[in-house]
Amino acid sequence: MIKENYKMLLFDLGGVIIDIDPSITENKFKEISNKSDSKFKGLDYRNDKHSSELITMFFNYEQGFLTDSEFRDGIRDIGGIDRNDEEIDEIWNLVILKINKSVLELIIKLKKKYSIMVLSNTNNIHRVYFDLLTEKIFKNNFSVLFDKVFYSYEMSCRKPDKIIYDKVVDSSGFRANDIIFFDDMTENIKAAENNGMNTYHVKNKKEFKDYLSTLL
Repeated sequence: MIKENYKMLLFDLGGVIIDIDPSITENKFKEISNKSDSKFKGLDYRNDKHSSELITMFFNYEQGFLTDSEFRDGIRDIGGIDRNDEEIDEIWNLVILKINKSVLELIIKLKKKYSIMVLSNTNNIHRVYFDLLTEKIFKNNFSVLFDKVFYSYEMSCRKPDKIIYDKVVDSSGFRANDIIFFDDMTENIKAAENNGMNTYHVKNKKEFKDYLSTLL
C-alpha cells in the first residue's frame, strides 16, 4: 500500500472474495483416476512447481486456449478419468467452497466511492458456477455486481504476466497508481507493484475486512 486516494479497487477472486481449496478437487480426481501414477498430484498450483502436464493444460484453459470440451477431454486423457461432462464439471467446481458474503457486501458498499473491478485467473466452467452462487445470494449474476470484470480466459493471458496488468490499466480508464489491487498470491502482488499499482496482500480475512471498512 502506498497511498489512500485510490480511484479504483481491483480484486482477485480465489482467496479474496471466494473461499477455495484446490486440494478437494485434486483428491477427488485422484480417487476416481484409473491411472496408478495419478497425474493429479500437485493440482494445487499455489504450492506446485508448475511442471506437470496437467498444470500446463489447466493454465492453457485458464488463458482461453482450450474450449470447455477440450479441457474435459484432457482431464479424461491425461488424468485417466472416465466421467461425463456434468460429473467432471461438478468435481472441477469442488475447489470453490463459497462466496465470502460479508466481504462481497462490503465491496458492493464501496461502489458508492470507487470504481470496483475484478481481475482473476479463471476459466469458463468456474465462471458459470460463480454466477449460480451469486444468483442464490444476491439475485444477480456475478459480473453485474462489479463495474467491470477481467477474466484471464477472455484475455488470452494470466497473472502474473505483465501484459494482463497493462490490459487492465488500458481498459479501465485509470492510471496504474490510481488503482489498488487485492490478491492473496505474492507473485501477483509483486507483478502489480512492478506495473505501478498500489497493492494489498490478502493474508488474513479479518484484517482484510477491517481494511476494506476503513475505505467506506
